[in-house]
Amino acid sequence: MRRFILYSRIGYTGPFIGSLLEAGRLDTVYQCILTSLFVSHGIRRDVEFHAFLYGKPNPPLHLTVDGRTLHDVRIDESTWRDILNNVFSGGVHPGISIRKEGIETYAKSLKESYILSEKGEDIKEVRFEDPSFFVGDHVGLPKKFEDLLSKIGAKKISIGRERYLAASAIDITNYTLDEKEAR
Repeated sequence: MRRFILYSRIGYTGPFIGSLLEAGRLDTVYQCILTSLFVSHGIRRDVEFHAFLYGKPNPPLHLTVDGRTLHDVRIDESTWRDILNNVFSGGVHPGISIRKEGIETYAKSLKESYILSEKGEDIKEVRFEDPSFFVGDHVGLPKKFEDLLSKIGAKKISIGRERYLAASAIDITNYTLDEKEAR
């Protein structure tokens, strides 16, 4: 099982009016959901996506999208706007859950954690078994949280020396792991 974990500093934690962009950059969350879980005409059943949202009105909130049970979705932004508003309002959707939890507690529960960073070990050289990958939002991971990850044994890995958008980093990571598994 692959896990992608996004730290979203300003992602809304309640129902919202307007676009995902206007809702504390939930557009970044949406884009990361797409690149984590979707392939052409299908869903990756071996992937979970987690977003930890720290925006208003009710932080922190842990959003989980589980590829094993996700269904009744399309990939357009409007659909995801409606789904997120529904779950933030107390509704349910197959494969999607929310709970009141901070990222630190969750991070400590993981066995094999990696920080996607341009300064880490080359991803092509790392052997994975049950990986969890941490990415930051448009600002990046907070230094204090990155230090905590290092203390609990997370290793920095690199997909390249450029600084990529969070969704692109996830997409490249999925591609690289797919290629490694195909060998």
